[in-house]
Amino acid sequence: MLGSSIFLDWKTWAIGMWIAATHFYFPTPSPNLASQFDALIETFSSSLSPLATLLNLNLDKLIWATTNVALLEISFWSTILLFYLFDHLKLFPKYKLHEGTPDPKMVRECLTDVLLGHLLVRPILLYFSMPLFANDGWLLGSNIPNFLTIMKQLFCCIMVDDTVFYWVHRGFHHSAIYKHIHKQHHAFKAPIALATEYSHPIEDFSNTLATVLGPLLMGSHSIVFYLYTTLKLVQSLDAHSSYNLPFSPFSIIETMDCAPAHDFHHTHNTGNFGGWFIFWDWLCGTDQRYSLHLEKNKTNPAYFNVTKSVKQAL
Repeated sequence: MLGSSIFLDWKTWAIGMWIAATHFYFPTPSPNLASQFDALIETFSSSLSPLATLLNLNLDKLIWATTNVALLEISFWSTILLFYLFDHLKLFPKYKLHEGTPDPKMVRECLTDVLLGHLLVRPILLYFSMPLFANDGWLLGSNIPNFLTIMKQLFCCIMVDDTVFYWVHRGFHHSAIYKHIHKQHHAFKAPIALATEYSHPIEDFSNTLATVLGPLLMGSHSIVFYLYTTLKLVQSLDAHSSYNLPFSPFSIIETMDCAPAHDFHHTHNTGNFGGWFIFWDWLCGTDQRYSLHLEKNKTNPAYFNVTKSVKQAL
């Protein structure tokens, strides 16, 4: 029954209570924090002003784009390096979902594709999408939202993203579409973190749209946008890593699309279409094979946080 869904999971309630309680202690950002933020932006503005003039770009938009790219690149490559070290140094083998290493040729091909996307496709897409972010909510300034507003908007972003991602992703698995678009991403039967962004340009665009749609609809402040896009990126890398680590924040809630759930999607090429949760899979009946898979892996230490079937967890 839906009454026993994730909304009654004690960990979900605990997180919600923590957010609510924290609001009483941090109702609004302090004036000092706002002034420090303004000073930082002023310094950043002066250094980017010549580049904005050269490119004939609005300075605020250039700051927004530069900050976003910097955060995502640092988050992406540092997380990739972390999981590479786990593999190379054979750390946490107990929590690795697959033995062995991927084909080096495939990894090189994947790396080339990812670098091309980061160095060419992403900057072009960002440049032409800037007009979408023209409203005041996206401009950097001292009107930083309070903590509760940020958490509410992050939650809404997750819900919007998960819904859009589920249906688009499920559509990509249609027999008439799969081989033309989504097949590239499934080249890695046992995924690695780097393969998170190994995908067709159309899929890249749809994934990006699902991520930014929530902040766009709410006219979120840039702070919310930066937080959410970075959070989503790291969550996706974790889901593709083939490591289900007990200290991962994405392993807290049993019904999240954590590493075991998304790993099953790659190895079996079915089910678990969501980006954040497996709620839509349960609701639409695309979870049955994953439930059986969990039953078979009850004693596997790498499945420590998902020992129940999807139906039991929900």
